[in-house]
Parts: sequence; structure tokens; C-alpha cells
Amino acid sequence: MSLKTNTLAHARNRQLQNTLNDLIQQARENEKKQALYETLGFEIIGAGSPEALLELVLTKTTARCQLNEVVLCLIDHHKDIKRLFFNHDDEVRTLYENRLAVLDNVKDTGFIDSLIRKPLLGTEALKKYRWMIADIKTRSLFKSAAYLPLMRGNRIIGALLLLSHNSNRFPQDAGTLFLQKLSIMAAVAIENCLNQQRIKEISYQDVLTGVYNRRYFDLRFKDEIARSLRWRDDLVCMFLDVDYFKKINDTYGHQTGDQVLTCIANLIKSQVRACDIVARYGGEEFVAALPATSLQHAHEIAERLRQTVQSTVHYFQDKPFYVTISIGMANFKSLDMLKLQDRPNSEEIAAALLDKADKALYQAKANGRNQIVVHTSDINNP
Repeated sequence: MSLKTNTLAHARNRQLQNTLNDLIQQARENEKKQALYETLGFEIIGAGSPEALLELVLTKTTARCQLNEVVLCLIDHHKDIKRLFFNHDDEVRTLYENRLAVLDNVKDTGFIDSLIRKPLLGTEALKKYRWMIADIKTRSLFKSAAYLPLMRGNRIIGALLLLSHNSNRFPQDAGTLFLQKLSIMAAVAIENCLNQQRIKEISYQDVLTGVYNRRYFDLRFKDEIARSLRWRDDLVCMFLDVDYFKKINDTYGHQTGDQVLTCIANLIKSQVRACDIVARYGGEEFVAALPATSLQHAHEIAERLRQTVQSTVHYFQDKPFYVTISIGMANFKSLDMLKLQDRPNSEEIAAALLDKADKALYQAKANGRNQIVVHTSDINNP
């Protein structure tokens, strides 16, 4: 065999060895990617709360997959996705709102129709779904994207958009198996999480009136007090009681009494904000917590509500009748314990605030009902 032949054979062997080494290296990298995406997918499925799910999908996916941003887009068939994910928590809302695109199934049909059922990579994905990143300030820096549909059976519930500043990060001819696995697991986790939250909300609702029950109020009230302590905001607590409710039941029957309570609950909800907490505390008594609200503003809300209730007509066998409510109020910043304690306890503050609002309500009823009383230091124990 000539020297030239030996040299050519050696060159071919070396080329084959390099090719083999490249294939082995690629296989190892693919194994690492598969392990990475599967681990992340299982963590997403195991997320114990909506907040944990958002952190995994939008924050940890970005870090672990070496991306610059991740956007989650969901179709809101039940008109409740933002409430379920953010749970009235302004901090969570501020952190994730720009990266959670929620589509109304009636108003946003154009966007919904653009959600294809197969992955799309590269600049084409970025161009087609640029509307998903409209609220992100750094959107001009993104050069490549991976669009991953979130499918449940044959139904699309939304999409993930993985974003990179690197124009070569998602080449159009790249394999999408790992990404598809991640999107399938994310779709399962998101649907399960939302359904679990819906079930939980049902357990927190008063069956008759549809507002929250006392159990939920007590949980949320302590959270809002902790937030008020953190941000040094005021918070107003109101107790509201239907005047002479026993007489309504005795005169018109319990079914009519139930209708009155449901009407009052709806009137209360119509006067307060979505972030305020309204609950039936027991019998004909309701409670409302108004975070980040001054006492003066809360008093204006209470007065509008009192007048609205007073002017609302009810009927029994086509005969009209009217009801009134009494309201007792107390505000967070008026509590003496905030000045006396270095580290006030949220549970103790909640109990004190409820007690003061309850005493003010008692005073309003003692004064003749159909009025508002704000707790002051001269309101004594009953």
C-alpha cells in the first residue's frame, strides 16, 4: 500500500472518528437536555400553588434553560385566570403580569385563532407572536423564540413563548421533542392547578349569597394586615348587619329572608373593589375588609352602600317592602397596639380590629339602626 493511500485512509479514519466524537457529544448533550426538561416538567406538575407554578414556568424555566424570558399565554374561558393566579396579591401581580397574557374567549378571538397546534421556532415564531410580548419593555432585544402550544386532548388552552437574545437559539430545523414534552407537562400542571383553585374557591364561598365565608375571610384578613404592616398602608374593617332581620323572616318567611340576604351581598360587592374582601360572617351579618383605603374613603363607600340598600325595593307576593343596614367601622392605623408593640402580631391585630368594628356596629344598632358608626375610644364594651 502506497504512502499516499495510507495518508488518505488515515485522513478518512480521523474524519470518521471526529464525526463519531461529535455524535457522541451531541447524544450526551441531548441526554442532559432531556434530563433537564423532564426534571423541570415534573417540578411544574408538582407545583403546590398557583404562585409556585408561575415561579417555575416563568422564572426557573428562564434560568435553567438559559433563556432571556418566558411568556405564558392562556385562554380565559371562565373569566377567572388572573384572580386564581394572583389571588388578590399585588406583589405577585406586579412580578408576573407582563409575562402572563390572558385572552378573553370572546373579545380576543383574533389572537386565539392565531394559536397554532404545532411548535414554531426561530424568527418566524417571534414575528407571528410578537403581540404576546407587547407589555415587556425589553421586547426589542429578543431575536429568536420557540412557540409551544399547550394542548389538553384536542383542545388548545394557551401557549408558552420561550425568548432569547441569541438569533441562533431556536433554529427552525431543530428538534422539538424535549420542548414538546415540557409543554405537555406544563399544560397538565396549569389545568390541574386552575381547577384545584376553583374547587378551593367553592369551599370558601357562602352557599346562599355567593360571597366568601367566614373561614376564608379570617385567612385573607390576616394576610392583608401583614401586607398593611409591610407597606404601612391603612386598612378598614366593616361589620354590616341587616336591621330587624328576624322580623323580615317572621313576616315574609325564610325564603324571602334568603332573597334579601343575597340581594344585600350583591349590593355590597357592587360598591367595593375587586381587591376588597366581602364575606358573610354569620346569619344576617356581613364583614368587609378594604385594604389600602383611608377611613374617609371607606366611610364614603359605606354611606353610598347604606343609601343604596335603603332605596332598594323588595317584594313579597307583589307587595313592596324595604330594608336597611347598620354599619360599624374601624381602621388599622387607629389601633393603639401598633404604637405600643415593636413587632405587632397579625393575628392579634385582626382580632382587635374585628372587635372594634363589632363594637361600632353594636353602637350603630343601639343608636337606632340604619346608620354608620366609626369606632372611637369612647365606645365601651357592651
